Amino acid sequence: MDLKEFITETMTGIIEATNELQEKWGEAGVIVNPPVDSKQSNLFREGSTSHVFRQIQNVNFDVAVTAATETGGGGKAGLKVFSAEIGVDGTHLRQNEEVSRVQFSIPLTLRASVAESVHREQRRKVSEESAQRTEAANRRRSDSAGALNWKF
Repeated sequence: MDLKEFITETMTGIIEATNELQEKWGEAGVIVNPPVDSKQSNLFREGSTSHVFRQIQNVNFDVAVTAATETGGGGKAGLKVFSAEIGVDGTHLRQNEEVSRVQFSIPLTLRASVAESVHREQRRKVSEESAQRTEAANRRRSDSAGALNWKF
């Protein structure tokens, strides 16, 4: 398997498994990929308007890869995830291999949980209500100031 296929299959597997877990266990109250607050605390509070941020997950890879060059039968080169392959088909093959370790991480955010969506909606409502209260208070102050200016 080449490195590109390995990374693609690994990331796809993580994403699909997470989505399936959310669908399977969401109604049972299990939250896969819970939202966090801005401090990213490990304590999740149900219904909290501060828990609306999506976590960044780092998928870390530590892979042994081979850079191989083959001669005989068309010669090809490539970067492969290390594995042992044995085959006998009656052809003569000479292979030079160099094994290296590659370490890297790929950040991703997983699909939002239902809890995140609910918290975002609650936060939106609280913000709207706060804006309406502020607007009403500003109108009252403006009306009061206007009334004071007309008194002699």
